Amino acid sequence: MADDSGIVMDPRDNQGNLFTNFFGGVSTATGNAARFAQAASIGAVRGAGGVVGLFWRPAPVDSLITYQLDTELSELVDESKRENGRFSSEFANLSVRLAIFGYLEAGSYWQSAPRPIEGFSVTHPEHQSIGMLLASNKIPALFRGFSPKLIGPEYNRSLSRGKGRVSSGIIKEFETDTDLLVMHDVARETIYIIWQGTQSKVDGLNDVRFFPRFWPYRHQGGEKFYASRGFVRSHEAVINDLTAVVKEMWSTGKYKRIFTTGHSLGGILAHLNAHAMSYIMETELEATGLPLEERLVCYTIGSPKGMGWRLRNDYFKRVPHTYRMRNDEDIVARLPAPNRHHVGIPIIMDELRFIINYDETKGFTSDREKIGELVSDHGTANYLSNLLGLESRIRSTAAQSKALEDVFVSMTQLDQTYEWEVLTPTEKSKSVEIARFIKLPVTPVSLSPANSSRLKEAFGESVTIEVTTYLLYYASKLVETHDFRGGKKDDDGKPLQDVQEVSINIFREAFSELALDEDKEMNMEKIRYRIIFDRIDQDSDGLLTAGEFVRATSAMKGQAFSLETTNEELLEKLRAEFENVYALIEESYPGDPRLELTSVSFAEFFVWAKLTGYALSALQIAL
Repeated sequence: MADDSGIVMDPRDNQGNLFTNFFGGVSTATGNAARFAQAASIGAVRGAGGVVGLFWRPAPVDSLITYQLDTELSELVDESKRENGRFSSEFANLSVRLAIFGYLEAGSYWQSAPRPIEGFSVTHPEHQSIGMLLASNKIPALFRGFSPKLIGPEYNRSLSRGKGRVSSGIIKEFETDTDLLVMHDVARETIYIIWQGTQSKVDGLNDVRFFPRFWPYRHQGGEKFYASRGFVRSHEAVINDLTAVVKEMWSTGKYKRIFTTGHSLGGILAHLNAHAMSYIMETELEATGLPLEERLVCYTIGSPKGMGWRLRNDYFKRVPHTYRMRNDEDIVARLPAPNRHHVGIPIIMDELRFIINYDETKGFTSDREKIGELVSDHGTANYLSNLLGLESRIRSTAAQSKALEDVFVSMTQLDQTYEWEVLTPTEKSKSVEIARFIKLPVTPVSLSPANSSRLKEAFGESVTIEVTTYLLYYASKLVETHDFRGGKKDDDGKPLQDVQEVSINIFREAFSELALDEDKEMNMEKIRYRIIFDRIDQDSDGLLTAGEFVRATSAMKGQAFSLETTNEELLEKLRAEFENVYALIEESYPGDPRLELTSVSFAEFFVWAKLTGYALSALQIAL
C-alpha cells in the first residue's frame, strides 16, 4: 500500500519462513548470549551464503560524506565550525550516554535497586529517580546531565498493535519486548529516538532470526529491500505509534532534525529506523531547509549487521550522516551474518586510537579468540570510557598526553609490588603495558612522589596535592559518576566491590575532571563526600542500606539510633528524607509502593547532603 506521496508504507510482510520458524522455535539463548551463540550456528550456513554471494548484485554505494581510509581523529571540532555531515564528538558522546539511558529497564539511571518489570516506568513514568533527574540535567549545579528530555504525557497512548503503551516518551511493546525512548531538545530543534539493546529472551530470539524479511520503506515502484527478520519484527511492532508521536511533535513547528541512536540490538534498530524515517518524514525533513547531511542523524555503538545489500545501498544515499562506532574487539559488531551488511561510516577505537572510516577487514590486534575481551568490549561502560578518553587525550598536548601515559604505565609493571592489582585480561595486555588495567582498593591510594612530579611538570599548578592524593580514588569511581549506578553485581547476582577497574582512558578522564575541567572544584567536593559515603557503606558494595543511611543521619542530627528499629520504620525514615529532597527541587516523589527507594547510591547521597544543607564538616564530625 502507498500513501499520497508514493512512498510504500505496507507495515510488514506476514508470510512465514520454515527456516525462521525452526531456528526461532528451538533457540533458547537469552540476551546477548543468543547473539554470541549465533556465531557458531552461522558457520554451517556461511557456506550457503557464499554461494548466494556469487550471484550478481549492484555495485556498492558509499556515503556522501568521504574520509580517507583509516583517518585518525586528531582534534575536536567545535559544533559551530563543523562541516555538514562530518563527525561530531558532541553527537558521539551524547549518543553513548543516551544509549546507556535507554537501558532503563535494567536499572540504569533509575535508582539504586532496579525496579521490577511490572513497576517499570511505562506504568508511572512521572516517578523519576534521582539518577534520572540528574541525567536529565535537573540539578546541573551538582551533576552534568544531557540536554534532551523525555517528552510529556500529552503524547501518551496505548499501542495500536500488540500490547504496550507510550508513556511520557517511554515506549514498551511486550510481545516483541521492544523498548525505546522518544526525547527532545527544543533549543536544538531535535527529536531523539533511542532504541534499547538486548535485555531478554525475546530480544535474544529476535537477534538470531537473521533470515530475510521484506523491509517496506521505499518509493512506489522502487526496488524491494530486505533485512534480518528478527530486527524487522522488533521495529515494525512499534513504528505506527512512533510515527504518530513524531508527526504530532513535528506539527508544533519546533523541530528540524531527527537523531536516532542505540547500542547492540538497539544500534541496528536505530539504523533501520533512520532509514524508515527518511521515507516516513521525507516531506517534513525536506521542508526544514537543512542539508541532507544534517536533518537526519544516526550514531550507534556495537551494532550487528542486519541489512540486505540493496537496502544498504539505499541507506547510504538517504542517511549519509551515520557513524557506526565499534570497540576493537567487540564481538557483536563482527559476527558473521550471511548476506547481511553494516551501514554508516565505521569508527573503531581502543586504548590509544580513534579511527574514522576504518578498514574493517583488519583489527588492531590478533586477540580475537579471547572470549572475555570479545564480550566485555561490547559493554556500554567500555564505549563510554573510550570516548571519555578520546576527549581528554585530544584536549592535552602531545607532551601532556605522554606524561599521563608514562604515569599510568609506571603503575602496571608486572615485576613491581603495588597497593593495587594489575590486570592483564587479554593477550595484548600481557605485552602492551598501556592496555592493562589496575584494580584499586576501596580506600584512597595516592600517586607516588615521582609520578606526582611528572604530572606537575607537564600540567603546572593545576596539579595540586589533592589531585595527586585522590586521582586514583576518583578514577575507580568514574564510570558510576557518569551513569549514576551503584550496587553493581556479578553474573551470579552477588554484589561487586565498589571499585571500577581503571584503564588508561578512565585514568585520563579522571585527571581531566579533577585538574582541568570547569567543574573541577565540584568534582573534588564529590570526592570528599564519597569518602564519608564509603565510611558509612560497611560492606563496600556502593550502596547504603536503609539502616546504614538512617544510622548516619541520626548521628548527624544528634539523635539516638535504636538497634530495635524495624525495617518498616527505617524505610519510613528514608522516605521522609528523600521526600524533602524532591520537595526542594519541586519534583514529585515516587508514590507507587513498588517504586520506593530502599537503598541509597552515592549520587542519591550526595544530592541529599547538598540540598538539605549537611555540610561536609558536620558529616565528618558526626561519623
